Amino acid sequence: MRKHLMSGLMLALGVVTTGCAAPLELVKGQGTLFVIYHEAEAPSSVAMAASDLQDYMYQATGAKLAIVNEPGEPMICLGDNPASRAAGLSVGDIPLEGFRIVTKGRNLYILGPDTADDEHTPRGGTSTGTRNGVYTFLEEFVGIHWLMPGEHGDYVPKTADLTIPDTDLTDAPFFLNRRVPYTQQSRPEVKRWWARQKLGWSLYLNHGHNWRRSIPASHFDQHPDWFAERGGVRVPPSGRYKLCTTNPGLIRAFADAAIAYFNARPEATCYSLSPSDSAGWCECPKCTALYEQDPNGNLSVTPAILTFYNAVARLVAQKYPDKILAGYVYAAYVFPPKKPIKLEPNVFLVWAPSFDYGYTLFRPELQKQWAELLPQWTQVTENIAYYDLPVNVQSEAGALNPPGLKILKFIYPRLKAANIKGVYVYGIEAWGRGAPVNYLLAKLAWDPDADVDAIFDQYCEKAYGAGGADINQMFRLLDAEMERHFLEYPAARYTLTTDMMRDVYAKNLPEVERLYRSAEAKVRDPDARARLEMIGDNLTVLHWNLRQFKLLEDPQASSFYLSDADFFEFLKKRTGSLALTPTGKTAKSSKLSKKLMVSPAKKPPNAEEVQTFLLRGDQHLVLYPTGEGDIELSFSRITARGKLVTYTAYDADGKEVTSGLMSSEAPLNLDAAGSAYYHLTIAGGSASFQVEVTGGAWAVAGSMSDQGLHFLSHVTPVYFEAPAGLKSFHLSLAATPPGETAIATLYAPDGREAASFDCTAVPVDRKEIAVGAGDGGWWKLVIEEAQTGVLDDVWIKAGEELSGYFSLVPDQALSVTAAE
Repeated sequence: MRKHLMSGLMLALGVVTTGCAAPLELVKGQGTLFVIYHEAEAPSSVAMAASDLQDYMYQATGAKLAIVNEPGEPMICLGDNPASRAAGLSVGDIPLEGFRIVTKGRNLYILGPDTADDEHTPRGGTSTGTRNGVYTFLEEFVGIHWLMPGEHGDYVPKTADLTIPDTDLTDAPFFLNRRVPYTQQSRPEVKRWWARQKLGWSLYLNHGHNWRRSIPASHFDQHPDWFAERGGVRVPPSGRYKLCTTNPGLIRAFADAAIAYFNARPEATCYSLSPSDSAGWCECPKCTALYEQDPNGNLSVTPAILTFYNAVARLVAQKYPDKILAGYVYAAYVFPPKKPIKLEPNVFLVWAPSFDYGYTLFRPELQKQWAELLPQWTQVTENIAYYDLPVNVQSEAGALNPPGLKILKFIYPRLKAANIKGVYVYGIEAWGRGAPVNYLLAKLAWDPDADVDAIFDQYCEKAYGAGGADINQMFRLLDAEMERHFLEYPAARYTLTTDMMRDVYAKNLPEVERLYRSAEAKVRDPDARARLEMIGDNLTVLHWNLRQFKLLEDPQASSFYLSDADFFEFLKKRTGSLALTPTGKTAKSSKLSKKLMVSPAKKPPNAEEVQTFLLRGDQHLVLYPTGEGDIELSFSRITARGKLVTYTAYDADGKEVTSGLMSSEAPLNLDAAGSAYYHLTIAGGSASFQVEVTGGAWAVAGSMSDQGLHFLSHVTPVYFEAPAGLKSFHLSLAATPPGETAIATLYAPDGREAASFDCTAVPVDRKEIAVGAGDGGWWKLVIEEAQTGVLDDVWIKAGEELSGYFSLVPDQALSVTAAE
């Protein structure tokens, strides 16, 4: 909503209005008679707004308005207080988070509903209406723009005079919950940017995947019937496991988890019911009776999920009738049910149309599907918000993120027309490759009818100064190329693929480089230049990655070329930069500081020749020097999937020795005399790679995820040690059938076949293995392709009875146990 009445002439901003009321001469010749007034006990959001108002007024005009806690004319009066009420103003008719900016007599009033610091709105959020009004005033009347976080993020025009016409402006956000996550929002400077962009929520929604937290895997031994049935058996929970949503005991336990959450947090207003991600739905008769086919002929579990949401919500409402239970409608439950299901009043849905992730809404058929589904969901319930990543390339590889202008113009007006209550739309963590997208998403979160092209054009002009036209052209080129790519490559989604790197980024790098260097030659303003350099940093990262994939004919011809050594130094100098995606490290495990007993083992019995293998994701290796020279690790067959794969090496005391970026052209060397043994952690994300070690024995931990050691498509026999005297241990094989399958055979130290594993029908095959009197020593697990499906993602997990470390190269087997 927006009501805007102005009269007079505001020459400094070029805004012409009509009327006869006297304007307010706020600043004249860098001088002012005005003060900024707010009550001493005003909420901290008002105090923050007053401080920012003072600071930006001074930056823009040279006039510093004093902040006072007693009213005195002429003043800028902030908040709902006796002075504003004496002027006949009230916040009673202003929606939460909204504001009014009005001139009266000699004063300017900015006010809106403000929750106290220890207060929440009835639906669990906060309202910072006055602060939102101050930031709107600074944007619309002073010309300030918060283009991005950080010291170079503000655009502040200079003027010695500032006159405010007779004004009465009221505005409020359309969406009650407005978030642009994945923008490094935990950083203080990004939090300030969020506030200045008027992001926030008067309606609090907690909707993250929550099945594992609510029903931990530890319940399986006592209540296997709570967990998904697959292939006729209850599947031991691993990874993103599923539950049996029709089981009464499970429903009661889930409701009890929500009630316990509210008991411990009386101020909380929302609990998430959302299932774990991925597939693996229960196949018991009661659950499958609720499943149906979606319009595309695929499995839809929507009726089962909505029935589960209702069942839990009814139980929770018996104690907490006013609390909200939020849950996704997403993936295999993204389509509405064929038969209407009336939702409980305390259920709040969050529609996440996963079929449109990336830039797939460039495809007409998916636009049609999206447009048909949205009103269907709003017929199911009015309690619905929106979750999406529709204009995203997930990448740490420096690939500039096109703004997706057509897609944004398609989505946001329709969300408004459907009366969607909130938006949770992914931004881009690397501000150097995605700042325009983040800015657009923030503006549309407040006003979904905003002019997308005008916002983008203004952004480029303000952010990059004299080079703005070149950068505008560069992003629009990539936007058009991404649209073409998504129309020509039907498998393209939101992850950066080799095809996308070749077809969009390598192909267009010469023109992108030309436009960037053209802008660089024109920009003189230091802040604009710093913002431009953030783009350049990403293009340097992009160039290195394109070179790694051998997608450039003549890499050294580019002005972005750096040798590997120079590139690694380049990244080190920019650690913590907002410009780049924070690659970080794997979380330092407490295991790194615990002493280990490590020793190279004799070649395990019945050892086989090492096969090509690919590890996937985060890994933890333990390495033991076996010679006088360095331990050398070489990495090969790296498929980064848009990620910069980093590693960190620690000595036996858990002290960091070195860190770096995984490259097939740059091996890692560890001093044999530097430590009794080393830990190496690899932040792999979804990347896959092979490791070769010389000069040392080594083992890899199966504890970096609760699914175990992760292989991708290529496996080799795996060896592990069972200590003498052990009576039994657990071992599991996991895959994602029916499409991705695996079988395995376990051999005891004497070579006999001890067990077989089969993941053609069940995603996890977990067995307890009896250990005979002479069975202490090295066991071997041989993983193979099954007769059905394909061998792709495979996990091996050892029970707590074992050390959890696996050796992959028998000649370099390493015994690893915890020190006593």
